[in-house]
Amino acid sequence: MDKVTASKPNNFPSIYRKVGLSFGLMTFGMFVLFWVVIYVAENQLEIISLHHWLDKESSQYIIDYKEMGENAPLPNNSEFKSYWSEKSLPNWIKKYNKPGFFEHLRGTEDKHFLVFDHPSGRGLMYVIYQDDADDYLDDYEDSLHYFTFIFGLLLSLIMGGYSFYFVRSLSQPLAKIDQKIRQMPPDQPNFEVETQYRETREIEQALLDSKNNIAGFFQREKEFSRFASHELRTPIMVIQGSADLLNKVPNQPNVAKKAINRLHQASDDMRILTETFLLLGKESIEKHHFSQCDLAAQLRQQLIVMEPLFAKQDASYYLEINHAATISAPLSFITIIINNLIKNAFSYSIGDIEIKLVHEQLIIINRHDGNEIYNQGYGCGLVIVQRICERMQWPFTITDNEVTFTAKITFSSPQP
Repeated sequence: MDKVTASKPNNFPSIYRKVGLSFGLMTFGMFVLFWVVIYVAENQLEIISLHHWLDKESSQYIIDYKEMGENAPLPNNSEFKSYWSEKSLPNWIKKYNKPGFFEHLRGTEDKHFLVFDHPSGRGLMYVIYQDDADDYLDDYEDSLHYFTFIFGLLLSLIMGGYSFYFVRSLSQPLAKIDQKIRQMPPDQPNFEVETQYRETREIEQALLDSKNNIAGFFQREKEFSRFASHELRTPIMVIQGSADLLNKVPNQPNVAKKAINRLHQASDDMRILTETFLLLGKESIEKHHFSQCDLAAQLRQQLIVMEPLFAKQDASYYLEINHAATISAPLSFITIIINNLIKNAFSYSIGDIEIKLVHEQLIIINRHDGNEIYNQGYGCGLVIVQRICERMQWPFTITDNEVTFTAKITFSSPQP
């Protein structure tokens, strides 16, 4: 069975694309903002120019009227048309009955005009640009548009070039760091710190140190697995063989027989634990380590083995087995899980415990009535159980309602 590893999501956005898109949008926004500012400023300048000329002509007419009365010359007839509300007015202009500067579109002609109080004190005076007379700024507008477009395009090209340079200068060290991350596994060759920025060099150095540490951990793990496989199994077999020989000696006192039995039990426990830890340390568990395990038979066998321990504690249990399943798994894993869960339950229970095996699910319940259990050692056995369940992908849950402690595990055969 292969070792369970977390999948790496590949649907996250790219930082290169993010930075490039951000700079592109910023450049485009600056160009649009620049164009809008020029356009608004141009229109305002045009209005100011047109208004200024009308103000100048109207002011001169008011001065002349004070001196000459109705004989005062009207504003420049070649550039303006003048109307007095006391006389006839064009129909389109009659709705403008308050002083101010106005703009009126007649067909394709955009008329600009000024309305002010007549110097006589009666009615309103209208000074209107002649047809096309207010278009004297068109050449200036065209040149301003051309300059704005050229300048904006040049600015956009400069910003685009700088954006490309910036994104490239940022992406190159990040790409090198990404490449080095792919070289982190111990089977990959070492790499050098080569980027030119202080921050990225610190990241590279941290990756290199971590790679060396990981390689050291893997090397120590392999050495421990090799040493444990050969150096620990041999003395365990010697202890078991010696206990078998001692057991054949006739006329032994009860104390010696008990000691021999304890040697047998301890050597069996050491053998199972050693095998379990070696399997947990493997990257993948070979098929020959798996066997067909009858959960009910294994549970009854371990309860028989632990009967002397229960007798010393004057404890008992309630066992319920219903259609127990047979699964494919390392036998040592099943043994360790059953032993640790039951021992923990008996050690920290104030009464009998409940053991239920229904199909593939094992449930063990013990009552503690809120007594402190954390510091008494509940964690050690459960940690081993959790590691085995994580490796085998067996759902394992523990529940503590301050009265009872429940451990629940669902065994299952490995998926192909």
